[in-house]
Amino acid sequence: MYDFDKERDRKQTNCRKWSPKIIKEKFHLGEDAIPLDLADIDFECLPEIREAMIARAEMGEYSYTSVTDDFYEAVIDWNKRRFDLDLKKEWIRLTFGTVSTLHYIVQAFTNENESVLINTPAYAPFAEAIETNHRQLCCSPLVLKDHRYFLDFEDIEKQMQTKSVKVFIFCSPQNPSGRVWSSAELKKVVDLCLKYDVLLVCDEIHRDILFEREKFSSIFKVHPEITQKCILCLSPNKAFNLGGLKVSYVVIPNEKIRETLYQQLSKNAITSPHVFAVPAMIAAYQHGEQWLDELTVYMKRNFEIFYDFMAKNLPKIKVMKADSSFLAWLDVSDFFNDEADMTAFFKQARLTTVPGSYFVQNGEGFVRLNLAITQKMLQEVLNRMKEVYDQLEKL
Repeated sequence: MYDFDKERDRKQTNCRKWSPKIIKEKFHLGEDAIPLDLADIDFECLPEIREAMIARAEMGEYSYTSVTDDFYEAVIDWNKRRFDLDLKKEWIRLTFGTVSTLHYIVQAFTNENESVLINTPAYAPFAEAIETNHRQLCCSPLVLKDHRYFLDFEDIEKQMQTKSVKVFIFCSPQNPSGRVWSSAELKKVVDLCLKYDVLLVCDEIHRDILFEREKFSSIFKVHPEITQKCILCLSPNKAFNLGGLKVSYVVIPNEKIRETLYQQLSKNAITSPHVFAVPAMIAAYQHGEQWLDELTVYMKRNFEIFYDFMAKNLPKIKVMKADSSFLAWLDVSDFFNDEADMTAFFKQARLTTVPGSYFVQNGEGFVRLNLAITQKMLQEVLNRMKEVYDQLEKL
């Protein structure tokens, strides 16, 4: 059994989320603030990851590295065990960060002013990868029904048809809502990409923490043809908190697509990996299964605590049910007049958050909170929110 209740002082680790300097400059809050903005976890690392990095550090040499066969074996085994994916070594490429990889993909497969599609609300770097590279951003808003998101297939098809979309950057599970798309929904996405010859770039980096694993399907399992028109973006960074090591990777079965992206990586001088990246990732995939299963149970309980408390004590703020990950998506439109009021509320509660306006479009009236914290800290977060909420209700 792993101890996810263990209290840790992350301010001493130079992590961005807990940096007193960043919290003060960005949120104008003091030392007692609890950060709930950046999407990482507060829990102690899997012991085998730490041991692997210590063993590597003790070698006393940190020169240029390469990707070893045991890295590929770990990736292939993990994807088979957890997601029933049969991957081949030649399909896999370590890319050192999903966000930067999206930029390389946009550069490689589109020309300036060509269209790239995303669903909104969306993780802001999706749009940045498109607009920074002078491509046309096309947004297909998710449909909110019974406080749950759905894909608007008519709109997606219309955009592909009328705007000559070249690439569809698709998030599965979805960030910020944690929505797991059904196999039927994914098949419709695939069918549209195949129909209109659109390259599907599927970001599955939030897939490791799944509250009902049987309901998640990787895009590669939906339709065999999509493997020839898809780039699958994967990473252990979210679940195992390895963001600082940039251990993301892509899976590309189609040789032509693979070579096109690899040429773009060469143009951007993407060469050898971080010296600790490969041993850390191997350790996560070889030894992290029980740890991840226990973390998932803990996170599911965090959400249950959060849902129950909010419904009883802050009823005008609605929490969307998450199927995955550790990010809570809150509809605050019935309680606040605008985002400025919402920001003031969380500042008074001494909590950092990500406002809905960050998520490109259609996020107004929402806020995202990171619940990957100890249950003791979660209770403190909830108490702070209730205290400010009650004060406002009395006005």
